[in-house]
Amino acid sequence: MNVSIVQLDITAKNTKANFVKIEALLADCTSDLVVLPEMFSTGYFTDDTTLAQPMNGEIISWMLDYSQRQSTAICGSLLCLENGELFNRFVMVSQGEIIGHYDKAHLFSMANENVHFTPGNTKVDMVLNGFKIRPTICYDLRFPYSSFNDSEYDILINVASWPSQRIGHWDALLRARAIENQAYVIGCNRVGEQVHSEDKKSHYPGHSGVYGPDGERLVHSVKEEVLTLTITQEVIATTRKQLPFLTDRRM
Repeated sequence: MNVSIVQLDITAKNTKANFVKIEALLADCTSDLVVLPEMFSTGYFTDDTTLAQPMNGEIISWMLDYSQRQSTAICGSLLCLENGELFNRFVMVSQGEIIGHYDKAHLFSMANENVHFTPGNTKVDMVLNGFKIRPTICYDLRFPYSSFNDSEYDILINVASWPSQRIGHWDALLRARAIENQAYVIGCNRVGEQVHSEDKKSHYPGHSGVYGPDGERLVHSVKEEVLTLTITQEVIATTRKQLPFLTDRRM
């Protein structure tokens, strides 16, 4: 399966501009799956409820339309409004149909996510082209039980707005999740700077990448671009056969 990771410099609070930029970056893309960052259409904001949309809103509609036009699958997270509650929701669609969604379980209290958002309470696996995929969002990466490979998934995806001051943790955690779960790990971070207020801004250094089931980093980037590579079931099977420690787990 060919996968493309869009490391995007997100235009704050401008969904249409971000849709245009994403499509331009993907102009030559023929991948089976496109991965977008956390809150890819608006930028990362926790206290602006005007950015939230329902599942039948503009953001999901664009994802469905793009996936159908390009005969591909696309995923990323958005601020979702449902039954009066706000969720940081990962959504995957394929060829005009929603495959599934996952709500961020671990809310980052340092940014008051726990004040504004409702946490998800279940792990979710999605299947695309025969690959079982476990989605996670940003801060979830710090909690290994969220990624525990109790379902023999093939790919772990983490979409993020992970800042420069903690980027060393991001790199280390992505690799650790790949090694301990013997799965491909796709980390899609944003790049660029976002102004939150007059006295607060965040810098995002990218470092999106893919790690193989043995922990080897296969692709990596620090600029706005699309990373593309091929993921195979054979590599997963070979790694797990050579080091069959997943079969020794007890919990």
